[in-house]
Amino acid sequence: MIAVFGVFCAVCVLVAFVGLVLVTPRDVPRITGTCALILTFAALGVAILR
Repeated sequence: MIAVFGVFCAVCVLVAFVGLVLVTPRDVPRITGTCALILTFAALGVAILR
């Protein structure tokens, strides 16, 4: 169940990035770095819980 939720969140992030590229392509690198940091912490949290 957790894996399905993780895949759902990853797909949502990818769709959000595509929308971001279409709206403001100049802000993508700065926002992508922040999202990568958040996803890293989330993955670390999941790894600790497992």
